[in-house]
Amino acid sequence: MTYYSNAQLSSFPWIVSCDTLRSEDLLVKFWGVAAQLGADLSPILPALERLVGEDSNAEDWGEDDAAAALEALTDTLQDLAPSGFYFGVSESDGACFGYWLGEDWAAALETIGLDGDDPTGWAELIARLEADGVEADRIEDAYAGRAEGYSEDRAGADYALDLAQDTWLPELPNGLGWAQWPISCIDWSHAWRELQLGDGYRLHDIGGGDWLVFRSF
Repeated sequence: MTYYSNAQLSSFPWIVSCDTLRSEDLLVKFWGVAAQLGADLSPILPALERLVGEDSNAEDWGEDDAAAALEALTDTLQDLAPSGFYFGVSESDGACFGYWLGEDWAAALETIGLDGDDPTGWAELIARLEADGVEADRIEDAYAGRAEGYSEDRAGADYALDLAQDTWLPELPNGLGWAQWPISCIDWSHAWRELQLGDGYRLHDIGGGDWLVFRSF
């Protein structure tokens, strides 16, 4: 698995080939994507050039050599898969090769209410989660809910307030509300920073002002 920047993921070649099963065509497409992703192809480059290079001809073609080169390229593309993804054929189309979300992360994201078909967004989220030490098999242990806000600071402050309301001081019947003094004087942005530093809380942007909240464990 490989980690990519957000800019790299935004132009990542998720679909590699969807219109052929011919070895000569797949070799060209797999080769092109591997080169685009910066793979070291020097061990198989002579075979690729002989089989499907600009100066190749029918006499240079060999089925065994082509199969070996295609297997090597497939392994290379798998090594280049973003974390949480694998390279292979689509479950719904046996002629469509590309990068797909792995079963472990698909199940993990589903357990916290996330689904969709945006591989770029999922790859970015998985990379951030793994950087925070959150693996697919422990996602439920780390998940701490959602927050809303136009910025990370605002979302964190709102989450800190909600967490305090849920766990610390409920609304009192005598009129002491959360919008009244002295509760209204609390700096909830500072409270959020304390949660980050002391308890390892993290926010992960999923767009539209929505944020996932995770806690280190």
